[in-house]
Amino acid sequence: MLSDLLLSLERGVAPLIALIALGFIWRKNPPGGLSVVDTRRTINALVLYLFYPGIAYDVISRAHFGLEVIWVPTSIWLGLLVAMGLGWLVFARPRALWGIAAPGVGALLIASSFGNILSMGIAVLQSLFGPDAARYAIYADVLGISILYWTLGAGTAAVLGAKEQSFHLGTFALTLLKMPPVWAFCAGLLVNLLAIPMPQWVSATAHLLGQAVVPSMLLTVGMSISLETVKRSPRMILAASAIKLIVMPALVAAVVLPLFGMTEVTQVMILLAGMPTMMATVLLSERFGLDTEILAAVMVVSTLGFFFTLPLMVVLLL
Repeated sequence: MLSDLLLSLERGVAPLIALIALGFIWRKNPPGGLSVVDTRRTINALVLYLFYPGIAYDVISRAHFGLEVIWVPTSIWLGLLVAMGLGWLVFARPRALWGIAAPGVGALLIASSFGNILSMGIAVLQSLFGPDAARYAIYADVLGISILYWTLGAGTAAVLGAKEQSFHLGTFALTLLKMPPVWAFCAGLLVNLLAIPMPQWVSATAHLLGQAVVPSMLLTVGMSISLETVKRSPRMILAASAIKLIVMPALVAAVVLPLFGMTEVTQVMILLAGMPTMMATVLLSERFGLDTEILAAVMVVSTLGFFFTLPLMVVLLL
């Protein structure tokens, strides 16, 4: 039993740490004179427009759908909404005690609730449950995180941000619908449900593109780690990271385990709830004038802390 667990950790966690470490090394010593910011932006664009649509289509077009297509995104909604509510009680109500303005509160609310489903979630689930487990993370991302990101996340940032920008639900809904992964998800869903025959080269191309998602995103996680940002208000940053890494998965576990028992789907829901802060939250922060330094610090601490909480979750769940 112990040897199987250690082997699972070695196969599931060690490669993630190695890829993130390589990204961090790249940040410290950029090869070829390439700017880290430009490199990260280029990789993110490739993932958004090519790699992630590839894995979304590849996995969804051949997935065998069950109730997990409902329960997994629902668990994301539950955990995120409660985490943001808890963050409001911890950071917004006693704001004077923390010594932060509204943009700092907004950064903490978003950082403690939106998880890195895309890069970390897919990598962890594929490592622990096999390649087809990527479908869980895709359900959680497209039907859970993405919808809340462009509605609740954008609305929170608009209200608490320093920049005077109004939030229009229709505008952000249109932005969501224009996202290539959403179109790829819908295309794969139609091909699957309607049994539409597709040339073999389409599936092969999508599969090849999808294989690049995990290493690309993990490298950008490493490139984003800046330990300098952690020095600001460490207690506040640790509190936000604890909500994201500990409270959120514990809450989801308290709800789903009594209802469904210990199954692969419940294990997935708990693991996804405990992902570190989503990197794309920085985009909202910069667009609406939140405190990006605080948000980046939580992202760094939660990402580093994840490699302590992940083995613990694996021990308890698997």
